Amino acid sequence: MMIIPSYDQDYLIKLTGTFNTRDLGGYLTESGKMIKKRRLIRSDDLFKLTSKDISILSNVYHLNTIIDFRNSNERRKRPDKIIPGAKYYVLTPDDETAVIASSSLNDDRKKIDRLLKLNREGKLKIDKNGLKNGMINFVKEKRSQKLYRKMLDLCIARNDAVVLEHCRGGKDRTGYGTALILLALGVDQEIVVQDYLMTAHYNKERNERRMNEYRQYTQDQAILDYLASAMETREDVIRAGLNEMKRLAGTPVNYIEQVLGFDSEKIAYMRQMYLE
Repeated sequence: MMIIPSYDQDYLIKLTGTFNTRDLGGYLTESGKMIKKRRLIRSDDLFKLTSKDISILSNVYHLNTIIDFRNSNERRKRPDKIIPGAKYYVLTPDDETAVIASSSLNDDRKKIDRLLKLNREGKLKIDKNGLKNGMINFVKEKRSQKLYRKMLDLCIARNDAVVLEHCRGGKDRTGYGTALILLALGVDQEIVVQDYLMTAHYNKERNERRMNEYRQYTQDQAILDYLASAMETREDVIRAGLNEMKRLAGTPVNYIEQVLGFDSEKIAYMRQMYLE
């Protein structure tokens, strides 16, 4: 029986310094098994973690593997706090729309100025397909395929792995990585979609606050619409990624095996590690 995740279920890890940190444990697979709790975590960045947050991740979750999808500029401006005992890996797909969606106004005022300049010159294009195209590119571009294959490899690199993957807001770059993990473990595609969409709920207050900050710098509606569209969490975006996997390989699991090269033996081992 497929159980669609909801906000009142115990997925959110309540930390002071993050807003979208979630335990993937508890999801049921199509075979009826369950993902173990406190082994696989998705999150926004770890820049504002408090000492208590760090203690929770280190001493309660025993986190030992951190995968950071952010680019060098994002990492420089908002470096992750150090988690004792955790190894840190950088895998950067660097999708432009995802970076725009997650960047901080205070940290990236130049971006706003650039958008204003483009708009004055009549060159700003509000592309509602930007996020969707970014997700499709995660699936089909060779560089991205290598990075996300590496992510899957890190999930099975040690048999006691406790993995946290994150970008800035935990939406698209992390959302795609999470989709691959859930699909490899045998979770139904509809649950994968709903897990992606839960970011809209957890990011809502943050996004509203950021839009208010943007309005302090500009009242240009075209700019505001552009920024708002980049922060959206939309079902058609994740479905576009799933459909691209099917186009390339027939099914998402075939895509993971045949295109990413994470073969059936590795998938079986991953399931042995993370399912109960």
